[in-house]
Amino acid sequence: MTARKVMQKVMVEQLARIETEARTLARSGKYFSHKAIRLALVAQGFAETPRLFRNPWTCSELDRLCQQSATLSYRREA
Repeated sequence: MTARKVMQKVMVEQLARIETEARTLARSGKYFSHKAIRLALVAQGFAETPRLFRNPWTCSELDRLCQQSATLSYRREA
């Protein structure tokens, strides 16, 4: 395997870890949008976070998960 392919594989794995963490944060009910999740991930030291958030579909999915989690949290409290 060439060095370039190794680097690409490492990058894909890093982005997958960041995306998994982003979804976990969205499902936690503690965040209201992808913007807050992005800030939290950068604060946690995920350097490649901005690259992940360039994808509008990812942002949309995280916003949807945040909204669903907030709705579920509200129903549990009621």
